[in-house]
Amino acid sequence: MKATLRCLLAAVCLTLPLRAAVTLGQLENFSGIHEWSSGDPNPNPPVIVADSGPLGVGDHSLRVTSNGGSGPGGRLIGFNETLWTGDYTAAGIFSLAADLRNTGTTTLSMRLAFNGPGGWFVTPVAQVTAFSGWMTRIFDICPVALVSAGGSSAVGTLASASELRILHSAGVDFRGARVSSSFLVDNVRAIPEPSTVLVLCLTGCLPLFRKR
Repeated sequence: MKATLRCLLAAVCLTLPLRAAVTLGQLENFSGIHEWSSGDPNPNPPVIVADSGPLGVGDHSLRVTSNGGSGPGGRLIGFNETLWTGDYTAAGIFSLAADLRNTGTTTLSMRLAFNGPGGWFVTPVAQVTAFSGWMTRIFDICPVALVSAGGSSAVGTLASASELRILHSAGVDFRGARVSSSFLVDNVRAIPEPSTVLVLCLTGCLPLFRKR
């Protein structure tokens, strides 16, 4: 009986999704497979586009597209429930940086959104102009900087984040706005607060980001 129970528990564990613990210096540069989606079913899921990154040939990026309709694929959003989950506070991560390129005709109000035990929270807007070139945007994810999108505790959410989203929404919303547009994203990276990054750069002590 005990052996059977152990086997059943092992089978259940094998079916559970594995979550990586986010780490300081973590980098996602979309050089291989990715684990980003935007809802199911979606006629235009996020896809890796070869040779489209800031460095050109050999540098890939992720394209997120929306059709602006009322059905699946209408919202400009991508979300990740694996690589970018875990305890941001314990890891010393107070900012996320990303290279962004707006390939649509509408200026985008980009936000990051986090879900966890404390509920949904979003970052303040970082605008990316229409038909822009590549732009680096740094998102402050300190608990005091996050804006509640229905959540009750930013501290609780960042201590055990279960989902990260990157989206366009002028309003405070974790679902993304309905718009016909697209953007490219590359080099998503977990960094300390910006002032710490500056000090590390000036002293030559900034460690190399790990590629994922």
